[in-house]
Parts: sequence; structure tokens; C-alpha cells
Amino acid sequence: MVSHAVPMGYESLRTVLLHTDPNLRFKIAQRIPKIRLTEKAVPLRIKFLELREFSTTVNGKSYKLGVYRHYPTEDIPRSIKIENSKGGVSRDLDQYGFEIPNSSTSILNGDVSFRTENEDDHRDDTEETERGYRLQLKHHENLLAKINREESRGKTEFSKKGVQMMINEYRSKLLPFHCRRNSLSPPYTCYIQLTITQKDAARIQSYLYNHKLYEAAKKLNENLFANRHVIIVNQFKNRCFDILRIPIGFKIFANSVYGYNSQIIPISSIVDTSRTLRELTVSVTSELVSDFQHSFVRNAENLSINIHTERIDQLVRDLGTLENQHVQIAFYRCVDPNPLDYFKLMRGWLSTERSVGSVIKFGLKTDQIGEEILEFVEIFNEETESSYRCITVPLGDATKLQVSYVLSNEEFNVPNYLLTAEIMRP
Repeated sequence: MVSHAVPMGYESLRTVLLHTDPNLRFKIAQRIPKIRLTEKAVPLRIKFLELREFSTTVNGKSYKLGVYRHYPTEDIPRSIKIENSKGGVSRDLDQYGFEIPNSSTSILNGDVSFRTENEDDHRDDTEETERGYRLQLKHHENLLAKINREESRGKTEFSKKGVQMMINEYRSKLLPFHCRRNSLSPPYTCYIQLTITQKDAARIQSYLYNHKLYEAAKKLNENLFANRHVIIVNQFKNRCFDILRIPIGFKIFANSVYGYNSQIIPISSIVDTSRTLRELTVSVTSELVSDFQHSFVRNAENLSINIHTERIDQLVRDLGTLENQHVQIAFYRCVDPNPLDYFKLMRGWLSTERSVGSVIKFGLKTDQIGEEILEFVEIFNEETESSYRCITVPLGDATKLQVSYVLSNEEFNVPNYLLTAEIMRP
């Protein structure tokens, strides 16, 4: 008998692609040009997507771009060797080897900007910077000479290797100034390196450095996401603080989104709001202004907020205007809020009328903090009912507030307790 291979039909191909890991789909479409249009037309389902200025992570597989400096000899400055080992520097370099600040690069069509008015356009090619490097070089050269003198007298110094390393580093930092002053090229060749990493396996692709790094980032994301009608993401995390180099018209349907409060408006421009956002996690690192009044925040079913104690008073005011049914507050691990901080936030949340089922949650470090919060609730309310780790307060609108805490399941990265305040029926 002779067997014949039957070509896969269009609908069968669509079904297979729909249930194929997105990274495998990228690879298949790259190798089989005939199916590219079909592959782009099939909804792309991603479990986890993280975007940065020069890297994109899809389901744990990272695509990272950097400028790699290749030296013809083994004599490579330590700082550059470290950067090369990480896939290259995340900035463009000029003809003399100076790093070009990302804050000065162009914004292309389709890009999303996270820049602020007070953006720090720090440059490392100024005369002041050069003077500082020369002073440090001179200091370490004098220190090395002193160590050598001590060694000639029979005294052993253990820091000589470290001092010599610092001398080499400052000479490396001064090299671009020397090249610019004498119209010389640096002693290395630059490449744009794409490092594709999944778990412990890494694959490297190198390209001629004949276009800008941000242009390469744009091209990378266009190859992955351009001309896709539907991109469904379960968990989207934004780690970009400058410019997201994404295709024109890039949109995602997301279930869960993570970002910083200053990024809410830019993020909202790429998340399709025709579907309800199940969870939004906001890390507060700057003044809140009116970030929480944006419809993107107000329409999230669950709003999680990570905050430092110095932003509490701001958040107390904003909580009174939040309409989200479920709110969760977590403090950064490095801070240690007191029970009054939690109580103030709870009162801010209660400053507006809440419907039955409305909930606010807090992560607690100790059982004692939970007890003291319940004491505040009891002190500031005339009528209360108490039980173990729980207190109930009748409200004026025929509802009641129940405040309780239990052992945590580490939902807030706090390994101990979870406090819940919920509006309930009597």
C-alpha cells in the first residue's frame, strides 16, 4: 500500500494554531512563509506578556536586545565584559563609544511614551564627567604606587588587584574622550545582539550595527505582533519607563494588568477596554494626582495597590472616590506600617457609600497588628459585635461592616495574615 500525505485544510490549520504556544507560532511562521497570513489572522493567546524598552517576554521566553562590544583580544574592561555577558548595553553608542541617553531618542509611529516632563537627560560625555574620571584615575594610580613601595619594603598589600582593576576601569571610561578628541574609532566592533532565553537555555543572534537599538526593538515587536487582529493576554506586565516600541495599532485583550501609577494612561492606550479588566495591580511610586480617577482604573473588577507609607494620606483621599467592588492594599516589604495606617485607609474607603459585597483587603505582618486594628474599629464605633479575630459594625443604610483577619495564603507576598473589611447585609 502507498500512503499519501494529505495537506492540512484551512480550518484545521486555524484550530491547530489557536492551541499552539505563541513562541512556537512565531518560529513556524518565520520558517514557513506560506502560512504567515493565516497565522497572523488566528487569535494569539498568551498566558504571560511582559514588555520593556528592549526586551519582550512571552510565556517565560525572553527576547532581549542589546549593543554588544566585541574586542579582538582577551583584554576587555571588566564593566564591558559584564554588560556583554548580559546581552549588551541597553543604549545606543555613538561613533566614539559614548552611550546615548534613551530619553533623547525619537518617538516612532505606534510607540507608547512613558516619559515625564522632568525626564533626566543624563549624559556621560561632558567635561565635568571627564575631570571626575581623571581625578579617580590619578587617585588609584597613586594608591597603586604606594602599594608597590610598601611591597618593595616587604609589606604585603591584599588590595593591589582591586586597585589595578579600578585603574583599568577608569582608563576604559576615559577612552571615548580620547577617541573624540583625536577623531579615532574605539578598539572594538559593535553588534546588535538578540538573546532568546527560555529557562536555562539561551540562543544568540548577532546583527550588524547599522541601525539604532530602538529601531531594532521596534522591528522585533513588529515581527511578533504586527497585523494581528486579536491578542488575548491572561497576565500583562509593563516594565517600561521610557518608550514602548510596538507596532501601529497594537492592542491586547487582558485579564490582569500590572504597572506603576504614573503609567496608567499610557498602558490604557494599548489595553482594549471593550472587555472588563478582571484585575489591575498598581504600584504607587510617585504622586497620585488623578491617576485613580481614570476610567481604566475605575472599571477594573479587582484593584490591587502597592504603596509606601509616605503615600498613605494621598491614598486615603483617593479611596473615597474609588468605585471598584474589590480593593486590595499591600505595602512594600521594606516598609512597616502601623495599625493606625491601616485604619485610616479603611476609613478613607468607607467615606463614600459602598454597595453590599464591596471589599477591601490588607496584608498584615503580625497577629498583634490585626488585634490593634480591630481595637481602633471598636473605639471609633458605638455599636459593635465582636468574636474571634472579627468585629461587626452596623451602618446607617441597612448594611453592616464586617472586619476580620485570618492566616494569609501569601496573596500579598506577606506570609502571615490577611485582613478583610466587607459590606454585608444585616
